[in-house]
Amino acid sequence: MTAQRLVENCVLTNQTAVVDEMLNKHLLPEEYIYPFLGDVMEWWLIDSWLAERLKRAGEVVIEEYGCCWWGRLASGQAIYMDSVIQEIAVG
Repeated sequence: MTAQRLVENCVLTNQTAVVDEMLNKHLLPEEYIYPFLGDVMEWWLIDSWLAERLKRAGEVVIEEYGCCWWGRLASGQAIYMDSVIQEIAVG
């Protein structure tokens, strides 16, 4: 699978405003992001398959309310260009 195809199939939508608001209102446990506090630049709604692989890679992943959010530590480039996505795509 290519990294671009992985993103098309597994990264659903940007939810930075939603997750930031939930964190500000203490609706999500802070232990999810504690080691990365201030480093997360974007939050993306992702499927559970990608969430599991991102967790294994040491990425920030929140699993609450039946959703999986990835705390992306980069911004400004296409998601498929992120090294962690490239690595997962290669398998």
